[in-house]
Amino acid sequence: MTSKPSIDDLPDEVFVALGRRGMEGIPLKECTYDCDGKEVTLLEMNREPETITGSGIENVVEHWVVECNTCNKPFTIRCKIRYVNGERMDTMVNLLDDKGNDLGWLGSY
Repeated sequence: MTSKPSIDDLPDEVFVALGRRGMEGIPLKECTYDCDGKEVTLLEMNREPETITGSGIENVVEHWVVECNTCNKPFTIRCKIRYVNGERMDTMVNLLDDKGNDLGWLGSY
């Protein structure tokens, strides 16, 4: 990302493995609260790189603080990205509520 971060930089869906039945897509850019709002606005985004020395693995944690356009409550989309030798290997996505409580793993992309 070279320009200012945008909500469009995140994928529309993350995926959950269903064992032998394949993968299921789960919408990412929706409200995590009971209002079921379908649109969110990006408030801020920050990155925290963490290099594991000598292994060629770099972990980066991105916190995307967004606000639901329906209920106006903020929450955080936390993306843990693993790079191996400079190439993105996977990204695990968790949701955090407005108090910072981890609501759990949502999926990967």
